[in-house]
Amino acid sequence: MSELTAIIERNYEQAKAGNWVEVLSGWECYPVLARRCSRYSKPGSGWGFLHQAAWFGHEPACRLLISLGAPLTALTHDSSTPTDIAHQQGHQALAALLQHAAKGTDSLWKAPGDPDVLPASPLYKEATQTQASTGLLVAYGGGLVRIPAGAACFTDSFGRILVGWHGTFNPPCGMDGESMLTDSPYQT
Repeated sequence: MSELTAIIERNYEQAKAGNWVEVLSGWECYPVLARRCSRYSKPGSGWGFLHQAAWFGHEPACRLLISLGAPLTALTHDSSTPTDIAHQQGHQALAALLQHAAKGTDSLWKAPGDPDVLPASPLYKEATQTQASTGLLVAYGGGLVRIPAGAACFTDSFGRILVGWHGTFNPPCGMDGESMLTDSPYQT
């Protein structure tokens, strides 16, 4: 077992025990670890960090994991998604939030498997303008959208980059080149 795998598994055990303050604190110090954990799935159960956060009803952990690209439709070995887990544990508001975050993620905006690639989003009505502090690689339609450091772009309420047709991002555009942000305060 590699040292990184051992650290991820220790983090998973902390998450499974409900020690989310400690887990999130460690991820703040080591963002690379957070990205790797967001894609982790326990071999014996299929549970990932997002399943654990949903179990405990920990919305900040869920939001961070979603922003990093944790797969929202990942199934445990008994076929439960994170949304199912939240619902089963009585966290109805969180289940609704996870269900909302999963909209459109089974198509062009599917969560990337590579933890170094960020997820994109089709939730254009939630547009918030931001600026890339570093260069970003964003998954879209089976390829990559490259957003240079300093470039303006838009995110959804989970911090995922809004991407349009042919990888457009400032603003994300439809097939005819029109802005997809027509229902947001950032319409062009």
